Amino acid sequence: MNAKTKEISLTQGFTRGELKITTITLQRPNTGHCRGLNLKDVLSFEINALAVLLPRITQPSMTSQDVYELELMDTLKIAEAITGFLENTESSPSV
Repeated sequence: MNAKTKEISLTQGFTRGELKITTITLQRPNTGHCRGLNLKDVLSFEINALAVLLPRITQPSMTSQDVYELELMDTLKIAEAITGFLENTESSPSV
């Protein structure tokens, strides 16, 4: 995946005031976004790690409480998109 952002359609979404948000844009995480996080936890879809990372990379910006209140399938859609950002690309060195 080469894109720097990815739009995600959420099945249930979350509420901000009176507005129901069902679409978010994820920014490709960089080193600064991941500070203080264990990447293994992020890639394992560990909810506490996602609750720290998502407020840093979503538009509209999610709160950690928004993350904790998401429906499971919406959480999985977002986590899979993050994994896609972090997959090896052709230019990445092979291990």
